[in-house]
Amino acid sequence: MESRKMNLPRGPENLCFDKDEFMKPDFDVDHFVSECRKRVQLEELREDLELYYKLLKTAMVELINKDYADFVNLSTNLVGMDKALNQLSVPLGQLREEVMVCSKKSL
Repeated sequence: MESRKMNLPRGPENLCFDKDEFMKPDFDVDHFVSECRKRVQLEELREDLELYYKLLKTAMVELINKDYADFVNLSTNLVGMDKALNQLSVPLGQLREEVMVCSKKSL
């Protein structure tokens, strides 16, 4: 499985946390909050998290707007795909039966 690094928005330099912490495979909320509490009060952590949440939301909207044509084309290209797949089911079923018959003969 290919691993891709997601590029998170930078955000202000003065956030009380490192945004890359969220992307760690072993990210733990309790540990994250505990470490932040050693440096700042909960109110400041909450404010910084809200600020970063707004940045993420804006970045998501911008990404969707940038690739909107691709999103629309994807759904357009999928129209009728179910019919094409259903047309393949009969020949694939026949092929499966033929393979089963051949494998039984070789035993």
